[in-house]
Amino acid sequence: MLKQQFENLILSHPKKIAFIAGIVSALAFAPLNLAVILFLSLPVFYLLITNSQTYKTSFFHGIIFGYGYFLSGIYWIAISLMVDFVKFAWLIPFALTIIPFFLALYFGLLAIAYKFLQDYSAKYLFQKILLLAILWVIIEMMRSTFFSGFSWNLLGYSAMFSLSFSQIASIFGVYFLSFFMVIITLTPLYFLEKKIHKIDKIFLVILLILVVVNFGYGFVKISSNKLADTLKSINIRMVQANIRQEMKWDQEQRYQNLIKHIDLTRSKSMENIDAVVWSESSVPYIIEDNDQLFKILKLATSKNSTLITGALRVERNQNQEIEKIFNSVFVIDNKSVIDSYDKHHLVPFGEYVPLQKFLSFLFIDNIVDKITGGGMGFSSGAGAKTMQTNKFSFNPLICYEVIFSSEIINKNQKPDLFINVTNDAWFKNSSGPYQHLANAQMRSIEYSIPMIRVAGTGVSAGIDSYGRIVDKIALNQEGVSDVKLFKNDYKSFYHQYGNYPLLLIMGILLLFIFKDKIKKLANR
Repeated sequence: MLKQQFENLILSHPKKIAFIAGIVSALAFAPLNLAVILFLSLPVFYLLITNSQTYKTSFFHGIIFGYGYFLSGIYWIAISLMVDFVKFAWLIPFALTIIPFFLALYFGLLAIAYKFLQDYSAKYLFQKILLLAILWVIIEMMRSTFFSGFSWNLLGYSAMFSLSFSQIASIFGVYFLSFFMVIITLTPLYFLEKKIHKIDKIFLVILLILVVVNFGYGFVKISSNKLADTLKSINIRMVQANIRQEMKWDQEQRYQNLIKHIDLTRSKSMENIDAVVWSESSVPYIIEDNDQLFKILKLATSKNSTLITGALRVERNQNQEIEKIFNSVFVIDNKSVIDSYDKHHLVPFGEYVPLQKFLSFLFIDNIVDKITGGGMGFSSGAGAKTMQTNKFSFNPLICYEVIFSSEIINKNQKPDLFINVTNDAWFKNSSGPYQHLANAQMRSIEYSIPMIRVAGTGVSAGIDSYGRIVDKIALNQEGVSDVKLFKNDYKSFYHQYGNYPLLLIMGILLLFIFKDKIKKLANR
Protein backbone atom coordinates (compact mmCIF):
# COMPACT_ATOMS: atom_id res chain seq x y z
CA MET A 1 0.00 0.00 0.00
CA LEU A 2 2.73 2.46 1.00
CA LYS A 3 4.73 1.69 -2.14
CA GLN A 4 1.68 2.21 -4.34
CA GLN A 5 0.87 5.55 -2.70
CA PHE A 6 4.46 6.72 -3.01
CA GLU A 7 4.67 5.65 -6.65
CA ASN A 8 1.35 7.31 -7.44
CA LEU A 9 2.62 10.55 -5.93
CA ILE A 10 5.81 10.44 -7.98
CA LEU A 11 4.17 9.33 -11.22
CA SER A 12 1.42 11.94 -10.97
CA HIS A 13 4.00 14.65 -11.77
CA PRO A 14 7.07 12.71 -12.94
CA LYS A 15 8.89 15.56 -14.69
CA LYS A 16 8.55 17.99 -11.79
CA ILE A 17 9.47 15.32 -9.26
CA ALA A 18 12.51 14.25 -11.29
CA PHE A 19 13.73 17.84 -11.57
CA ILE A 20 13.25 18.54 -7.85
CA ALA A 21 14.93 15.25 -6.89
CA GLY A 22 17.94 16.20 -9.01
CA ILE A 23 18.16 19.68 -7.50
CA VAL A 24 18.04 18.52 -3.88
CA SER A 25 20.60 15.76 -4.57
CA ALA A 26 23.27 18.44 -4.97
CA LEU A 27 22.72 19.43 -1.33
CA ALA A 28 24.65 16.26 -0.47
CA PHE A 29 27.87 17.95 -1.58
CA ALA A 30 29.98 20.68 0.00
CA PRO A 31 29.45 23.05 1.64
CA LEU A 32 26.24 21.58 3.14
CA ASN A 33 27.14 17.86 2.94
CA LEU A 34 23.51 16.84 3.54
CA ALA A 35 24.01 13.26 2.39
CA VAL A 36 20.79 12.27 4.18
CA ILE A 37 18.82 13.92 1.34
CA LEU A 38 19.95 11.08 -0.95
CA PHE A 39 17.79 8.63 1.01
CA LEU A 40 14.85 10.43 -0.60
CA SER A 41 16.14 11.63 -3.97
CA LEU A 42 17.81 8.41 -5.16
CA PRO A 43 14.80 6.16 -4.43
CA VAL A 44 12.71 8.70 -6.35
CA PHE A 45 15.14 8.46 -9.28
CA TYR A 46 14.97 4.65 -9.10
CA LEU A 47 11.16 4.56 -9.08
CA LEU A 48 10.91 7.04 -11.93
CA ILE A 49 13.08 5.03 -14.30
CA THR A 50 11.75 1.60 -13.31
CA ASN A 51 8.10 2.65 -13.61
CA SER A 52 8.55 4.36 -16.96
CA GLN A 53 6.44 2.61 -19.59
CA THR A 54 9.02 2.95 -22.35
CA TYR A 55 12.78 3.28 -22.69
CA LYS A 56 12.24 6.72 -24.17
CA THR A 57 10.33 7.90 -21.10
CA SER A 58 12.99 6.43 -18.81
CA PHE A 59 15.67 8.25 -20.80
CA PHE A 60 13.91 11.60 -20.48
CA HIS A 61 13.26 11.13 -16.76
CA GLY A 62 16.98 10.48 -16.35
CA ILE A 63 17.84 13.64 -18.26
CA ILE A 64 15.43 15.77 -16.22
CA PHE A 65 16.86 14.41 -12.95
CA GLY A 66 20.39 14.98 -14.25
CA TYR A 67 19.60 18.52 -15.36
CA GLY A 68 18.43 19.41 -11.85
CA TYR A 69 21.46 17.63 -10.36
CA PHE A 70 23.97 19.63 -12.40
CA LEU A 71 22.09 22.92 -12.46
CA SER A 72 22.08 22.93 -8.68
CA GLY A 73 25.57 21.45 -8.33
CA ILE A 74 27.60 23.54 -10.80
CA TYR A 75 25.60 26.77 -11.10
CA TRP A 76 28.82 28.55 -10.11
CA ILE A 77 30.08 28.20 -13.70
CA ALA A 78 27.63 30.98 -14.58
CA ILE A 79 29.02 33.08 -11.72
CA SER A 80 32.53 32.85 -13.22
CA LEU A 81 31.20 34.53 -16.37
CA MET A 82 30.11 37.56 -14.36
CA VAL A 83 33.73 38.57 -13.70
CA ASP A 84 33.80 40.14 -17.17
CA PHE A 85 30.06 40.69 -17.46
CA VAL A 86 30.17 42.89 -20.56
CA LYS A 87 32.15 40.33 -22.53
CA PHE A 88 30.53 37.12 -21.30
CA ALA A 89 27.00 38.00 -20.19
CA TRP A 90 25.62 36.38 -23.35
CA LEU A 91 27.16 33.05 -22.26
CA ILE A 92 25.43 32.93 -18.87
CA PRO A 93 22.17 31.43 -20.24
CA PHE A 94 24.24 28.74 -21.97
CA ALA A 95 26.06 27.96 -18.70
CA LEU A 96 22.69 27.45 -17.03
CA THR A 97 21.19 25.39 -19.86
CA ILE A 98 23.61 23.78 -22.33
CA ILE A 99 26.29 22.63 -19.86
CA PRO A 100 23.89 21.05 -17.32
CA PHE A 101 21.86 19.52 -20.16
CA PHE A 102 24.94 18.00 -21.81
CA LEU A 103 26.05 16.46 -18.51
CA ALA A 104 22.48 15.32 -17.84
CA LEU A 105 22.70 13.10 -20.93
CA TYR A 106 24.85 10.78 -18.82
CA PHE A 107 21.92 10.31 -16.44
CA GLY A 108 19.69 9.67 -19.43
CA LEU A 109 22.11 6.99 -20.59
CA LEU A 110 22.19 5.55 -17.07
CA ALA A 111 18.39 5.41 -16.94
CA ILE A 112 17.91 3.68 -20.28
CA ALA A 113 20.76 1.21 -19.64
CA TYR A 114 19.32 0.30 -16.25
CA LYS A 115 15.78 -0.01 -17.58
CA PHE A 116 16.95 -2.35 -20.33
CA LEU A 117 19.19 -4.57 -18.17
CA GLN A 118 16.80 -4.72 -15.23
CA ASP A 119 13.96 -5.89 -17.46
CA TYR A 120 16.12 -8.78 -18.67
CA SER A 121 17.94 -9.81 -15.53
CA ALA A 122 17.40 -8.65 -11.96
CA LYS A 123 14.84 -10.68 -10.00
CA TYR A 124 15.39 -9.63 -6.40
CA LEU A 125 15.49 -6.10 -5.01
CA PHE A 126 19.11 -6.34 -3.88
CA GLN A 127 20.12 -7.35 -7.42
CA LYS A 128 18.33 -4.31 -8.82
CA ILE A 129 20.09 -2.05 -6.32
CA LEU A 130 23.50 -3.55 -7.11
CA LEU A 131 22.86 -3.21 -10.84
CA LEU A 132 22.02 0.48 -10.53
CA ALA A 133 25.10 1.08 -8.35
CA ILE A 134 27.37 -0.61 -10.90
CA LEU A 135 25.90 1.30 -13.84
CA TRP A 136 26.11 4.55 -11.85
CA VAL A 137 29.87 4.06 -11.40
CA ILE A 138 30.38 3.13 -15.05
CA ILE A 139 28.58 6.30 -16.14
CA GLU A 140 30.62 8.41 -13.71
CA MET A 141 33.82 6.93 -15.14
CA MET A 142 32.61 7.80 -18.62
CA ARG A 143 31.80 11.35 -17.52
CA SER A 144 35.30 11.65 -16.06
CA THR A 145 36.91 10.54 -19.32
CA PHE A 146 34.97 11.56 -22.42
CA PHE A 147 35.11 15.04 -24.00
CA SER A 148 38.04 16.11 -21.81
CA GLY A 149 36.31 14.71 -18.72
CA PHE A 150 34.49 16.37 -15.85
CA SER A 151 34.56 14.37 -12.62
CA TRP A 152 33.02 17.08 -10.46
CA ASN A 153 30.41 16.06 -7.87
CA LEU A 154 30.79 12.33 -8.27
CA LEU A 155 28.35 10.78 -5.84
CA GLY A 156 31.28 9.52 -3.76
CA TYR A 157 31.96 13.08 -2.61
CA SER A 158 28.69 13.00 -0.68
CA ALA A 159 30.53 10.63 1.70
CA MET A 160 32.62 13.60 2.85
CA PHE A 161 29.97 14.21 5.51
CA SER A 162 32.23 11.89 7.54
CA LEU A 163 35.99 11.57 7.15
CA SER A 164 35.83 8.23 8.98
CA PHE A 165 33.36 6.88 6.42
CA SER A 166 35.49 8.23 3.54
CA GLN A 167 38.75 6.49 4.54
CA ILE A 168 37.82 3.42 2.48
CA ALA A 169 38.83 5.55 -0.53
CA SER A 170 42.47 4.82 0.37
CA ILE A 171 41.69 1.23 -0.65
CA PHE A 172 39.16 1.49 -3.47
CA GLY A 173 38.97 5.18 -4.43
CA VAL A 174 36.16 7.69 -4.77
CA TYR A 175 34.24 5.58 -7.31
CA PHE A 176 33.79 2.88 -4.69
CA LEU A 177 32.26 5.50 -2.42
CA SER A 178 29.85 6.33 -5.25
CA PHE A 179 29.00 2.63 -5.52
CA PHE A 180 28.56 2.32 -1.75
CA MET A 181 26.45 5.49 -1.43
CA VAL A 182 24.04 4.36 -4.17
CA ILE A 183 23.48 1.04 -2.40
CA ILE A 184 23.06 2.60 1.05
CA THR A 185 20.73 5.40 0.00
CA LEU A 186 18.45 3.04 -1.94
CA THR A 187 17.65 1.00 1.20
CA PRO A 188 14.38 2.94 1.80
CA LEU A 189 13.04 0.89 -1.12
CA TYR A 190 12.82 -2.04 1.30
CA PHE A 191 10.10 -0.23 3.25
CA LEU A 192 8.05 0.13 0.07
CA GLU A 193 8.04 -3.56 -0.77
CA LYS A 194 4.95 -5.65 0.04
CA LYS A 195 7.05 -8.75 0.49
CA ILE A 196 10.77 -8.91 1.17
CA HIS A 197 12.48 -12.11 0.09
CA LYS A 198 14.80 -13.90 2.48
CA ILE A 199 17.82 -13.24 0.28
CA ASP A 200 17.00 -9.52 0.26
CA LYS A 201 16.92 -9.57 4.07
CA ILE A 202 20.31 -11.28 4.14
CA PHE A 203 21.69 -8.61 1.81
CA LEU A 204 20.34 -5.87 4.10
CA VAL A 205 22.04 -7.43 7.13
CA ILE A 206 25.34 -7.77 5.23
CA LEU A 207 25.07 -4.14 4.11
CA LEU A 208 24.49 -2.97 7.69
CA ILE A 209 27.56 -4.92 8.83
CA LEU A 210 29.65 -3.40 6.02
CA VAL A 211 28.55 0.12 6.96
CA VAL A 212 29.52 -0.45 10.61
CA VAL A 213 32.84 -2.04 9.61
CA ASN A 214 33.57 0.85 7.25
CA PHE A 215 32.96 3.45 9.96
CA GLY A 216 35.09 1.40 12.34
CA TYR A 217 37.93 1.07 9.84
CA GLY A 218 37.97 4.81 9.22
CA PHE A 219 37.80 5.68 12.91
CA VAL A 220 40.69 3.36 13.80
CA LYS A 221 42.75 4.53 10.81
CA ILE A 222 42.43 8.18 11.77
CA SER A 223 42.81 7.57 15.51
CA SER A 224 46.06 5.62 15.08
CA ASN A 225 47.68 8.74 13.59
CA LYS A 226 50.95 6.89 13.03
CA LEU A 227 52.34 9.48 10.65
CA ALA A 228 52.90 12.07 13.38
CA ASP A 229 55.25 9.62 15.13
CA THR A 230 57.75 9.66 12.27
CA LEU A 231 58.78 13.25 13.12
CA LYS A 232 59.55 13.85 9.43
CA SER A 233 57.75 17.15 9.19
CA ILE A 234 57.45 19.70 6.39
CA ASN A 235 56.77 23.33 7.27
CA ILE A 236 54.92 25.27 4.59
CA ARG A 237 53.84 28.91 4.54
CA MET A 238 50.59 29.42 2.64
CA VAL A 239 49.94 32.92 1.28
CA GLN A 240 46.43 33.91 0.23
CA ALA A 241 46.47 37.46 -1.12
CA ASN A 242 42.69 37.62 -1.69
CA ILE A 243 42.94 39.56 -4.94
CA ARG A 244 39.68 39.99 -6.83
CA GLN A 245 39.67 38.41 -10.27
CA GLU A 246 38.82 41.76 -11.85
CA MET A 247 42.09 43.19 -10.48
CA LYS A 248 44.35 40.19 -11.05
CA TRP A 249 45.56 41.10 -14.53
CA ASP A 250 44.94 44.84 -14.39
CA GLN A 251 48.01 46.48 -15.96
CA GLU A 252 48.12 49.26 -13.37
CA GLN A 253 47.53 46.91 -10.44
CA ARG A 254 49.60 43.83 -11.18
CA TYR A 255 52.89 45.16 -9.74
CA GLN A 256 51.11 46.05 -6.50
CA ASN A 257 49.60 42.56 -6.48
CA LEU A 258 53.09 41.07 -6.67
CA ILE A 259 54.39 43.31 -3.88
CA LYS A 260 51.38 42.33 -1.77
CA HIS A 261 52.46 38.69 -2.04
CA ILE A 262 56.00 39.65 -0.97
CA ASP A 263 54.76 41.68 1.99
CA LEU A 264 52.46 38.91 3.19
CA THR A 265 55.25 36.34 2.83
CA ARG A 266 57.64 38.43 4.93
CA SER A 267 55.05 39.48 7.51
CA LYS A 268 56.37 36.75 9.83
CA SER A 269 59.78 35.23 10.46
CA MET A 270 60.95 32.78 7.78
CA GLU A 271 62.77 30.65 10.35
CA ASN A 272 61.99 26.93 10.04
CA ILE A 273 59.92 27.49 6.88
CA ASP A 274 60.80 24.91 4.22
CA ALA A 275 58.79 26.50 1.41
CA VAL A 276 56.43 29.36 0.68
CA VAL A 277 53.49 28.59 -1.61
CA TRP A 278 51.64 31.20 -3.65
CA SER A 279 48.54 30.56 -5.74
CA GLU A 280 47.91 29.87 -9.42
CA SER A 281 49.30 32.61 -11.72
CA SER A 282 50.06 34.81 -8.70
CA VAL A 283 53.12 36.15 -10.53
CA PRO A 284 51.51 38.23 -13.31
CA TYR A 285 54.66 38.33 -15.45
CA ILE A 286 56.79 35.98 -17.55
CA ILE A 287 59.49 34.72 -15.19
CA GLU A 288 62.09 33.46 -17.68
CA ASP A 289 64.92 35.82 -18.60
CA ASN A 290 63.61 38.57 -16.33
CA ASP A 291 66.42 39.45 -13.93
CA GLN A 292 64.58 42.34 -12.33
CA LEU A 293 61.57 40.16 -11.55
CA PHE A 294 63.79 37.42 -10.13
CA LYS A 295 65.37 39.91 -7.70
CA ILE A 296 61.89 40.67 -6.38
CA LEU A 297 60.90 37.00 -6.14
CA LYS A 298 64.08 36.23 -4.17
CA LEU A 299 62.60 38.31 -1.36
CA ALA A 300 60.07 35.51 -0.82
CA THR A 301 62.84 32.96 -0.28
CA SER A 302 65.56 32.45 2.31
CA LYS A 303 68.71 30.39 2.65
CA ASN A 304 66.67 27.38 3.72
CA SER A 305 63.35 27.89 1.96
CA THR A 306 62.04 27.95 -1.59
CA LEU A 307 59.17 29.73 -3.30
CA ILE A 308 56.60 27.60 -5.13
CA THR A 309 54.33 29.76 -7.24
CA GLY A 310 52.00 29.77 -10.17
CA ALA A 311 53.03 31.85 -13.19
CA LEU A 312 52.96 31.82 -16.97
CA ARG A 313 55.68 30.12 -19.01
CA VAL A 314 56.29 30.68 -22.71
CA GLU A 315 58.14 28.98 -25.52
CA ARG A 316 59.51 31.17 -28.30
CA ASN A 317 60.59 30.50 -31.88
CA GLN A 318 63.87 31.57 -33.47
CA ASN A 319 62.50 35.09 -33.97
CA GLN A 320 61.71 35.30 -30.24
CA GLU A 321 58.00 35.29 -30.98
CA ILE A 322 55.80 33.47 -28.50
CA GLU A 323 54.68 30.13 -29.95
CA LYS A 324 53.24 28.50 -26.84
CA ILE A 325 52.07 29.67 -23.46
CA PHE A 326 51.63 27.45 -20.40
CA ASN A 327 49.87 27.75 -17.07
CA SER A 328 52.76 26.68 -14.86
CA VAL A 329 54.22 26.17 -11.41
CA PHE A 330 57.78 27.30 -10.68
CA VAL A 331 60.15 26.28 -7.90
CA ILE A 332 62.52 29.13 -7.04
CA ASP A 333 65.31 29.32 -4.47
CA ASN A 334 67.47 32.32 -3.59
CA LYS A 335 69.78 31.60 -6.52
CA SER A 336 67.71 30.49 -9.50
CA VAL A 337 64.59 28.88 -10.91
CA ILE A 338 65.02 25.20 -10.00
CA ASP A 339 62.22 23.62 -12.01
CA SER A 340 58.82 24.19 -13.59
CA TYR A 341 55.68 22.18 -14.34
CA ASP A 342 53.12 22.90 -17.06
CA LYS A 343 49.44 22.26 -16.47
CA HIS A 344 48.36 19.14 -18.32
CA HIS A 345 44.57 18.99 -18.03
CA LEU A 346 43.28 22.33 -19.30
CA VAL A 347 39.80 23.77 -18.80
CA PRO A 348 37.83 23.75 -22.09
CA PHE A 349 36.84 27.31 -23.09
CA GLY A 350 38.50 28.57 -19.89
CA GLU A 351 42.10 27.96 -21.00
CA TYR A 352 41.74 26.82 -24.58
CA VAL A 353 39.06 26.65 -27.25
CA PRO A 354 38.29 23.06 -28.33
CA LEU A 355 38.28 22.48 -32.09
CA GLN A 356 39.85 25.89 -32.59
CA LYS A 357 41.09 25.12 -36.11
CA PHE A 358 37.62 23.95 -37.10
CA LEU A 359 36.05 27.07 -35.59
CA SER A 360 38.59 29.21 -37.43
CA PHE A 361 37.51 27.52 -40.66
CA LEU A 362 33.93 28.52 -39.85
CA PHE A 363 35.05 32.08 -39.00
CA ILE A 364 33.50 31.94 -35.52
CA ASP A 365 36.61 31.43 -33.36
CA ASN A 366 36.62 35.15 -32.53
CA ILE A 367 33.15 34.75 -31.07
CA VAL A 368 33.97 31.74 -28.90
CA ASP A 369 36.91 33.28 -27.04
CA LYS A 370 38.35 31.62 -23.97
CA ILE A 371 37.07 33.02 -20.68
CA THR A 372 40.52 33.84 -19.30
CA GLY A 373 41.08 36.26 -22.15
CA GLY A 374 44.30 36.87 -24.08
CA GLY A 375 44.95 36.26 -27.72
CA MET A 376 46.40 32.77 -27.37
CA GLY A 377 45.08 29.62 -25.73
CA PHE A 378 47.23 27.69 -23.28
CA SER A 379 49.16 24.64 -24.40
CA SER A 380 49.01 21.37 -22.47
CA GLY A 381 51.97 20.06 -20.48
CA ALA A 382 53.40 16.54 -20.44
CA GLY A 383 51.51 15.16 -17.42
CA ALA A 384 52.09 14.26 -13.78
CA LYS A 385 55.52 15.25 -12.50
CA THR A 386 57.36 14.96 -9.19
CA MET A 387 59.36 18.09 -8.35
CA GLN A 388 62.10 18.40 -5.77
CA THR A 389 63.14 21.08 -3.29
CA ASN A 390 66.08 20.74 -0.91
CA LYS A 391 63.65 19.59 1.82
CA PHE A 392 60.89 17.57 0.17
CA SER A 393 59.35 16.30 -3.06
CA PHE A 394 55.88 17.13 -4.36
CA ASN A 395 53.51 16.68 -7.26
CA PRO A 396 52.08 20.02 -8.44
CA LEU A 397 48.40 20.25 -9.35
CA ILE A 398 47.06 23.37 -10.99
CA CYS A 399 43.43 24.31 -10.43
CA TYR A 400 40.97 21.58 -11.33
CA GLU A 401 43.66 19.01 -12.13
CA VAL A 402 43.03 17.96 -8.53
CA ILE A 403 39.64 16.48 -9.49
CA PHE A 404 41.15 13.85 -11.81
CA SER A 405 42.15 11.08 -9.47
CA SER A 406 43.97 8.84 -11.95
CA GLU A 407 45.95 11.65 -13.63
CA ILE A 408 47.66 13.41 -10.73
CA ILE A 409 50.31 10.81 -9.94
CA ASN A 410 51.95 7.82 -11.58
CA LYS A 411 52.14 4.44 -9.89
CA ASN A 412 55.93 4.65 -9.47
CA GLN A 413 55.86 8.17 -8.01
CA LYS A 414 55.79 8.74 -4.24
CA PRO A 415 56.04 12.45 -3.47
CA ASP A 416 56.00 13.78 0.08
CA LEU A 417 53.22 16.23 -0.79
CA PHE A 418 50.65 17.29 -3.30
CA ILE A 419 50.67 21.05 -3.86
CA ASN A 420 47.50 22.37 -5.46
CA VAL A 421 47.65 25.99 -6.59
CA THR A 422 44.37 27.46 -7.74
CA ASN A 423 42.34 30.61 -8.07
CA ASP A 424 38.71 30.33 -7.01
CA ALA A 425 38.12 34.08 -7.16
CA TRP A 426 36.08 33.36 -10.29
CA PHE A 427 33.34 31.72 -8.25
CA LYS A 428 32.72 34.40 -5.61
CA ASN A 429 30.71 33.13 -2.60
CA SER A 430 29.22 30.11 -4.37
CA SER A 431 29.58 26.44 -3.46
CA GLY A 432 32.33 26.04 -6.08
CA PRO A 433 35.35 26.76 -3.84
CA TYR A 434 34.07 24.38 -1.14
CA GLN A 435 33.43 21.58 -3.62
CA HIS A 436 36.92 22.16 -5.01
CA LEU A 437 38.36 21.80 -1.50
CA ALA A 438 36.45 18.53 -0.99
CA ASN A 439 38.09 17.17 -4.16
CA ALA A 440 41.51 18.00 -2.71
CA GLN A 441 40.67 16.27 0.57
CA MET A 442 39.58 13.15 -1.30
CA ARG A 443 42.87 12.97 -3.22
CA SER A 444 44.82 13.05 0.05
CA ILE A 445 42.67 10.22 1.40
CA GLU A 446 43.02 8.10 -1.75
CA TYR A 447 46.80 8.36 -1.92
CA SER A 448 47.57 8.86 1.80
CA ILE A 449 49.59 11.91 0.78
CA PRO A 450 49.17 15.28 2.52
CA MET A 451 48.33 18.33 0.44
CA ILE A 452 48.92 22.05 0.50
CA ARG A 453 46.18 23.90 -1.31
CA VAL A 454 46.72 27.62 -1.92
CA ALA A 455 44.12 29.78 -3.62
CA GLY A 456 44.30 33.37 -4.83
CA THR A 457 41.11 33.57 -2.93
CA GLY A 458 39.10 30.53 -2.13
CA VAL A 459 39.86 28.19 0.70
CA SER A 460 43.59 27.71 1.19
CA ALA A 461 44.27 24.71 3.40
CA GLY A 462 46.82 22.29 4.74
CA ILE A 463 45.35 18.78 4.45
CA ASP A 464 46.86 15.73 6.14
CA SER A 465 47.02 12.18 4.79
CA TYR A 466 43.57 11.40 6.18
CA GLY A 467 41.89 14.35 4.46
CA ARG A 468 41.69 16.38 7.67
CA ILE A 469 42.14 20.13 7.39
CA VAL A 470 45.08 21.04 9.64
CA ASP A 471 44.72 24.77 9.07
CA LYS A 472 43.02 27.00 6.54
CA ILE A 473 42.52 30.55 5.32
CA ALA A 474 38.84 31.16 4.73
CA LEU A 475 37.14 32.30 1.54
CA ASN A 476 37.50 36.03 0.83
CA GLN A 477 40.15 36.50 3.50
CA GLU A 478 43.70 37.78 3.12
CA GLY A 479 46.13 35.83 5.22
CA VAL A 480 49.24 33.81 5.92
CA SER A 481 49.30 30.41 7.59
CA ASP A 482 52.26 28.22 8.55
CA VAL A 483 51.32 24.55 8.31
CA LYS A 484 53.21 21.49 9.54
CA LEU A 485 52.53 18.28 7.63
CA PHE A 486 54.18 14.89 7.96
CA LYS A 487 55.97 12.81 5.36
CA ASN A 488 55.30 9.10 5.07
CA ASP A 489 56.67 6.26 2.99
CA TYR A 490 53.36 4.41 2.89
CA LYS A 491 51.74 3.73 -0.48
CA SER A 492 48.01 3.28 -0.21
CA PHE A 493 46.32 0.27 -1.79
CA TYR A 494 44.54 2.63 -4.18
CA HIS A 495 47.87 4.22 -5.15
CA GLN A 496 49.23 0.79 -6.10
CA TYR A 497 46.21 -0.68 -7.88
CA GLY A 498 43.93 2.22 -8.80
CA ASN A 499 40.37 1.36 -9.87
CA TYR A 500 41.16 -2.21 -11.00
CA PRO A 501 40.00 -3.91 -7.75
CA LEU A 502 36.68 -2.06 -7.94
CA LEU A 503 36.23 -3.05 -11.58
CA LEU A 504 36.93 -6.66 -10.61
CA ILE A 505 34.35 -6.52 -7.81
CA MET A 506 31.74 -5.02 -10.13
CA GLY A 507 32.51 -7.62 -12.79
CA ILE A 508 31.96 -10.46 -10.31
CA LEU A 509 28.72 -8.89 -9.09
CA LEU A 510 27.46 -8.52 -12.67
CA LEU A 511 28.08 -12.23 -13.24
CA PHE A 512 26.09 -12.96 -10.09
CA ILE A 513 23.23 -10.66 -11.13
CA PHE A 514 23.06 -12.17 -14.62
CA LYS A 515 23.76 -15.78 -13.63
CA ASP A 516 20.25 -17.03 -14.48
CA LYS A 517 20.35 -15.30 -17.86
CA ILE A 518 23.81 -16.72 -18.52
CA LYS A 519 22.60 -20.24 -17.63
CA LYS A 520 19.67 -19.94 -20.04
CA LEU A 521 21.95 -18.80 -22.84
CA ALA A 522 24.38 -21.62 -22.08
CA ASN A 523 21.61 -24.25 -22.22
CA ARG A 524 20.29 -23.20 -25.62
